[in-house]
Amino acid sequence: MYTDGDIPRDKLGSYLVSGKQYTNKYHALENCSSGEWPHFNFHDNIYSQVNWLQEPQEDLYEIYRQRAQQLRDKYDYLIIYYSGGIDSHCVLRTFLDNDIKLDGIIVSGSYSIESKIKTTCNMEQRTVALPFLQELKNRGINIPVHFLDTVNHHHYEDENWIYACGHSLTPQIYSYNFFWQDPWVKNFLERGSTGFIRGVDKPRVILEDDVWYVSFINVHILSGTPSGYLSKKQNWDIQEYFFWTPDMTKIVNKQAHVLIKWIEENLSYEQAKTLTTKNNTFNRKTYNNYVDPLVYGKYLDQKPGQVKTYFSLNKPIFTNLWHKDLWFLQVKDENSKNYQSWLAGLRQVSEKIDPIYLNGCGELSDEVIKKHYMDKDLVDLKHVLNGTVGSWSKFHKIRKFRWTE
Repeated sequence: MYTDGDIPRDKLGSYLVSGKQYTNKYHALENCSSGEWPHFNFHDNIYSQVNWLQEPQEDLYEIYRQRAQQLRDKYDYLIIYYSGGIDSHCVLRTFLDNDIKLDGIIVSGSYSIESKIKTTCNMEQRTVALPFLQELKNRGINIPVHFLDTVNHHHYEDENWIYACGHSLTPQIYSYNFFWQDPWVKNFLERGSTGFIRGVDKPRVILEDDVWYVSFINVHILSGTPSGYLSKKQNWDIQEYFFWTPDMTKIVNKQAHVLIKWIEENLSYEQAKTLTTKNNTFNRKTYNNYVDPLVYGKYLDQKPGQVKTYFSLNKPIFTNLWHKDLWFLQVKDENSKNYQSWLAGLRQVSEKIDPIYLNGCGELSDEVIKKHYMDKDLVDLKHVLNGTVGSWSKFHKIRKFRWTE
């Protein structure tokens, strides 16, 4: 069984339970007792040293440029995971607009079985990523692009695969553990230090008791694999979050100030409180409709608070089952071994983790069950599919709310 062990891998966050550190959320939860909740330690010490009252003076996009250059200077080779989503799109544009070299672009998807599955599995790649990459090619911008087939990277052995994921238990996330085996990826890894960039994530500001805070919540970090197999190859696969990073804290600081200033000037106090609540009434889709245009506005024509003007996948109905995973369910009969091991892992969570740590989930309609290719086993595990209750980092105080005339 993979647990936290040989090599600490906490760059992407870790969990504290009774003073002990875990990189895997489920391992942490197994060690909670008497209703104790795990604390998500996202570099609390480093972010606690930030002067949050002082807004960085540089332009937001200048700070993005500095981060891109920082990464370029750190690694021999730089690869970006590009989904076509706005986070990774902003990262890619930052490198392109500032003539900072990238050595490759990875667009992952379930390509080899596309003829057998519904197109939603590769919809974002086909609708957004591919047209933009073709545009770059037409402009003479030639960055090697690799269409990495996730279908080839599902190697379930038994139910203990859950310990090889940091938080999310989707088939898509588990496959990340094996991307280093892909020949195109391995070629870079064997030639020198290689950084793999992911566009994580938007700032999460909270208005509570008339005071603004910023914090990090683990449920927004789904793409990292900070435990398990990759821990054994620490020097082989180094994932870098572009925005959420201890190496340049002024990114989140600047983003938070931009967001807070706009909210105070354009929304009422009650609207601001509702929008930024940390309670389970929080609506991430609505929140992102405000945040995206404010922190990525150079690349959007969407106005703050308005619906997206560009294609974007809807948020999945389950934390542990995404649109990009539906192929895994559609071909479960011919992929029976992997599917049954995946189910066994979910059952293990159901048996070992106290239900208080799992998000509630009501009855599922026949339409939802059919749409997500769910059989009885998955319906019975819907509380596990719905994921764990979010774990917060330390709340960093920014300043008091300022009423405008």
